[in-house]
Amino acid sequence: MPQAEVRIGVDTGGTFTDLLLDAGDGSALVAHKLLSTPSDPSQAVLSGVQEILAKWATVRAEQPGRPVVVHGSTVATNALLECRTARTAFVTTKGFEDTLWIGRQDRPELFALEPEKHSLPLSRECVVGVDERVAHDGAVLRELSTGEVERVVGLIRGMGVESVAVSLLHCYANPAHEEMLAKRLRRELPGVHVTVAHELLPEFREYERAATCLVNAAVAPLMVRYVAGLEAALPGALRVMSSAGGTLPPEAVLRAPALTVLSGPAGGVIGAWAQAQAGGEQRAVTFDMGGTSTDVALCDGALPATTRSAVAGLPLAHGMLDIHTVGAGGGSVAWVDAGGALRVGPQSTGADPGPACYGRQMPPLVPTVTDAHVVLGHLHPGAPLAGGLILDAHLAEDAVGGLAAECGLGTLECAAGVLRVAEATMARAIQHVSLERGHDPREFTLVPFGGAGGLHAARLAELLGMRRVLVPWQPGLLSALGMLASAPLYTFSQAVLARLEPSEAAGGGLAEHPAVRKARESLVAMARMALAAEGIPEEEWLLAPAVDLRYAGQSHETAVPLDDRDPAEEFARRHQQLYGYRDEGGAVEVTAVRLAAGTHPRPPAMPELAPRDGQLSVEAIGEPVMLHRAGGGLHAWRVQRDALCAGDTLPGPLIVTEYSATTLVPRGWRLSVNAIAQLVVEPMKGEP
Repeated sequence: MPQAEVRIGVDTGGTFTDLLLDAGDGSALVAHKLLSTPSDPSQAVLSGVQEILAKWATVRAEQPGRPVVVHGSTVATNALLECRTARTAFVTTKGFEDTLWIGRQDRPELFALEPEKHSLPLSRECVVGVDERVAHDGAVLRELSTGEVERVVGLIRGMGVESVAVSLLHCYANPAHEEMLAKRLRRELPGVHVTVAHELLPEFREYERAATCLVNAAVAPLMVRYVAGLEAALPGALRVMSSAGGTLPPEAVLRAPALTVLSGPAGGVIGAWAQAQAGGEQRAVTFDMGGTSTDVALCDGALPATTRSAVAGLPLAHGMLDIHTVGAGGGSVAWVDAGGALRVGPQSTGADPGPACYGRQMPPLVPTVTDAHVVLGHLHPGAPLAGGLILDAHLAEDAVGGLAAECGLGTLECAAGVLRVAEATMARAIQHVSLERGHDPREFTLVPFGGAGGLHAARLAELLGMRRVLVPWQPGLLSALGMLASAPLYTFSQAVLARLEPSEAAGGGLAEHPAVRKARESLVAMARMALAAEGIPEEEWLLAPAVDLRYAGQSHETAVPLDDRDPAEEFARRHQQLYGYRDEGGAVEVTAVRLAAGTHPRPPAMPELAPRDGQLSVEAIGEPVMLHRAGGGLHAWRVQRDALCAGDTLPGPLIVTEYSATTLVPRGWRLSVNAIAQLVVEPMKGEP
């Protein structure tokens, strides 16, 4: 019997591990969900792969071939957030040992009288200053001697570190000294991972480059063990999702594990954007609410890319999808602050023990957003969740009731307040990626996913004036779907510091500037080597160059594609949108050239729904339920999503339940179903 070729998308979240299997022959996808194993995420991944393969073999009555597993990992992210990184040494130019502690003058908490800085995954005794100096143009001001290299290696040998980050001043302009150090360190300390800044991020800005280099070094030993162990134990080939929204082979991840810090959320954005496009939307805000956090991104005709992100207070300057995260998930803890105000998050109960209604907390019970939903009747206590969990309504009521007594509120009033506070946090997150960047959220469609996204989507749309919510197929598994919808992708960059007057930059002159052209050719050569090493045919290659631009004297750049458009004019247009003005007579500076290199994605086939045969009757497909509210209840219908057909239209209030998620359609909103199994939720009349 011939063996089928399959791909499996795996997303490891804080509470659940989600899997989708695509047989590659147009047949229906196989879905599977199980509880995560935070102490060792690979356990849930390996168990899930075995279980979904067994499920597929049962359905198809045949054994699969060697599957390709596309994995979105949170290992690096969690290691940084939980301060479980490796003991790391940091090597930099003498006189700049305090760069990482000084950082920038940004003040995240503007009115804090005693602001607290984030702790670094680095001890001061593990910082080594090197007696060398290179100028901004690459000229060597002080040579690095052999004796100095031996001194540095000796110091690091005595520190007992697992990893070393080397980031010398202006290494992007002349990497010779870094190369000398790296060669000696790798030879003399074979068991130590060595991260070198010019290999990882050959760009200017000393602090951001050093921080990115440190993050990579700090998570490298853990990621090397995790990826290598997973690759050895899986029954097939492994690819890992990168923060940039593409997949990488294990060897690329082992060299630069920092590229996976936003791996899981990136898969979600890809999946949501693919679903938005399939539903006819070109402007979408993706909204991923899981068990521990909420991730939002704005897609205006394309996936959002950035080189400015941060994790655990440290900047990451390599290319990635532009995703904003807030601590508001289903497991986020509701609490009362010193001033008596109701707060939600950022603390979370996580996967273990989880919300009080999971039945695994020890007294005193801690109330969460999920518990509030159970109290209000939005979640059905009798329906089993992944891993065989059954929600306990009595425990949820006890937990929320304790908080209500502390607040001086009734239990129902307190539960509703918990949801409103969480929704205010999520609404601010959406405003951050839209209004604060020159986009009107009313012009975008909200695409909710994650296990809890659909419970809040209509309310968030109402708060923000958005008139359309598109709930994708299998929203609780959409990040895994994004893994399947992704393709190989490499990102390269090179610093280019050049100034062009308006006459030089206009009419495509910027793209043909000698420094820009030279950098682009160098990056294309590296991309060709990477794609060829994977055995990808040249006719499938996609190369997308871009350039970072700013007006002379500015501190921050705007990325502009190097395509058929005039890059100078496109920069002025984007600058106008972001900041409200354009400088027609101003000189333009180029700071970096970038290149994204990959292939076209091979998205799996989506389900197609047939129209209903006969008259729609909500009584026939649903059951009446009561949504609890302070001062009285609200009659609603609970409908299984599988019972809906293309063209069905139902007024709220509704609760739509399915294997991976629940969607709440409030009163005054209408649900309709399209031909590709998506739910469209819109206000019934007037403004939301």
